Amino acid sequence: MTAVAPAARPNVTEAHHQALARAAECIAPTWPLDRWIAVNPWWGLRDLPIEEAEERLAGRAGVTLTMPVAFYRQAWESGRIRPEDLREAIALCDSPLDEASLTSRLERPDTPPRQLASAWELAARDDGSGQSAGRDPFEPVAELCAGYFDHHQQRWAAELDETLYGWWRTQTRHDRRMTAARRRCVETLPPDATDAREVLLEALALSPEGLEALAHALLLRVNGWASWCQGLAWHTPGAARHAGIDELMVVLLAWEWLGLDALEAPERRRWQAQWASSPPSRADRADLWCWQCAFELGYQRRLAATLARPPSPRQEPARVQAAFCIDVRSERLRRHLEGASPEIATLGVAGFFGMPITHVAAGPERALPRVPGLLTPSYRTEEAPPLARLHRRRYRQEARRQSVRHAKYHALSTFTLVETTGLAWGWKLLKDSRRRPAPATATPPLEGPFHTYGGEPLALEERVALARGLLEALGPGAVVAPLLVLVGHDSASDNNPHHAGLTCGACGGQGGGVNARLAARLLNDREVRRGLAERGVALPATTHVLAATHCTLTDRVTLLDTDAVPEALAPLLGRFEQALERAGQATREERATALGVAATGDEERLEALRQRGGDWSQPRPEWGLANNAALLLAPRAVSQGLDLEGRVFLHEYDPQRDPDGRMLEALMTAPMLVASWINLQYFASVVAPSLYGAGNKLLHSVVGGHVGVIEGNSPQLRIGLPLQSLHDGTAWRHEPQRLTVVVDAPRERIKAVLARQAAVAQLVNHGWLWLCRRNHAGLERYRSGRWVAI
Repeated sequence: MTAVAPAARPNVTEAHHQALARAAECIAPTWPLDRWIAVNPWWGLRDLPIEEAEERLAGRAGVTLTMPVAFYRQAWESGRIRPEDLREAIALCDSPLDEASLTSRLERPDTPPRQLASAWELAARDDGSGQSAGRDPFEPVAELCAGYFDHHQQRWAAELDETLYGWWRTQTRHDRRMTAARRRCVETLPPDATDAREVLLEALALSPEGLEALAHALLLRVNGWASWCQGLAWHTPGAARHAGIDELMVVLLAWEWLGLDALEAPERRRWQAQWASSPPSRADRADLWCWQCAFELGYQRRLAATLARPPSPRQEPARVQAAFCIDVRSERLRRHLEGASPEIATLGVAGFFGMPITHVAAGPERALPRVPGLLTPSYRTEEAPPLARLHRRRYRQEARRQSVRHAKYHALSTFTLVETTGLAWGWKLLKDSRRRPAPATATPPLEGPFHTYGGEPLALEERVALARGLLEALGPGAVVAPLLVLVGHDSASDNNPHHAGLTCGACGGQGGGVNARLAARLLNDREVRRGLAERGVALPATTHVLAATHCTLTDRVTLLDTDAVPEALAPLLGRFEQALERAGQATREERATALGVAATGDEERLEALRQRGGDWSQPRPEWGLANNAALLLAPRAVSQGLDLEGRVFLHEYDPQRDPDGRMLEALMTAPMLVASWINLQYFASVVAPSLYGAGNKLLHSVVGGHVGVIEGNSPQLRIGLPLQSLHDGTAWRHEPQRLTVVVDAPRERIKAVLARQAAVAQLVNHGWLWLCRRNHAGLERYRSGRWVAI
């Protein structure tokens, strides 16, 4: 094999580089475990209809985006899909098939898609490359990434200023799984990734279209690590310069170049031809898409029937308004809370409460953003420990843990050391598994907000702008009660790498209590209130704002900073606390069956839920956002009192107070996109778990402290949801269906948003979600530019 000099690249054009960029854009980012957010793994394919995106993924990765035939057969036979759902799906999908032919399709077995083979895969089958039968040919690339990014656990640390490509080139000199001839070939590549890319593109000699298909397929072979490299540009831009997806792309192209050299001339021609052709259209997939559509229409039919009830006005003005996060887990508690007391009303809003902050905890933990992953924190807050002794103790604890970690993973450590430290941690395991939660203590003082850079406190104008944004999200004039409670949410579980995914699916995996406290402090600030009044968004002078945290594991709500509540509101606060207790009991009882908690009394049930969070062997402390299915943008009166089964994101929106559609556009470009990302992350983890799921929790090992998890002996990074977050061992706990968005707004206002927001229009028009609107007769669905009644 002879390398081409960097300057000699007559067949490499700008179109080839654009093809590589398009392939990279098809890979969605992923976030670190402690900042985990749910991601739409097909965000880069949103410009394609979902069925066409599936055709590409079928040929390039061997996966499909619908469920196996047996899933739809069971749904049909159980009545989950009804005949009217199937008939409506046939019409919506413009299918030439009838009900009889579609039901007969359920008797035929699944036909797996034919995945196109890379040159490296073909070469690994036929030569002495050291690849054993059944082993992943791209395991060496995954091992490279694991070694490069795993700075906590690797035995010898990588040079941090070395690029991913440069490090690969260095490591191959010592890789005895590669033949000497291949190692010499790698030595001929330029040391700079940009120059090497030119050489490789010239050698592969594909058209731009073929190159795009190949590059996308290669990235999908190491999808977890490709997603991590892509994510660096979103959440750690500085690291992306050394180890972004472009660096990984060059490594993958180099492997393909090595594999191509090992093929005989006829195989090379077949390899080149397969990437030059379009993926074959698979007619049998249209059948299953019709069934998937019917499955989703069945849910919409039931949701439409539930929402058909006319709104019931409140019989008395609210004395307490509790603003919850739109998280689907809040729906149950909100319903029971309003049922517990007629003087309580609830609202739905994004659970970071419009506070785009990074929070610095007291102790050794690193600062973490508490803002939706698609946003960048503008400010920071700090937890000021009331006692310096507590601060020092937390540092000492973390120092001891780090000492053990470094000793365990040092090159000179032995099995004896590992076993001994394991015994030392055994007492903690037993103690934690039987522990009871510590009694509530005073909330640590909160300092800030400060500017992220520079550290100066916010000017009054900035504080007013933050407070105004929150009030507008709640709805102009919506706050009228003497007590407004901002309820963030959090979760609690030990020994759980995916803990952040249970805490929140959007806000960097962090609880909303800090955001709620900050927002409450701003809204109670007299100077801020005067500024709000000057801008026409005044709060009632008698309203006090309080923060709280909803633990989604136990459904207990902790009120924060209650010592600042005016004495005149003390009786009201007491009644609210009692209502919270009754609502928590009802919510726990409703959730218990799905969690397998058989306790009959509330004390026993609460204790069982606490134990789940502290049990190191419990893979399912709670179900998180599993079974999410819809987003409702409407006044609370539309859904109040209705049992939405904990499946609906609820965000406040009053069309009467938004004549220009400005608030609707903000909701459809922020909360709606976030809800869609969460929904499609869960959907993908069910329909294509081999590519987009995190696998079995029982086999997980954490990479790099926070990077992610691998499963068993495979070095492939697993992304998405673990199996145990979706399946109870017998049946799926998450129904795989695309998000149904229901908007209470005029048709023209909704269509105007679609006309202005291309990304939103792509999700709707290409079938990545369903868009519906509420009218006087029920619900109607938007499809191909028309509104059709459900």
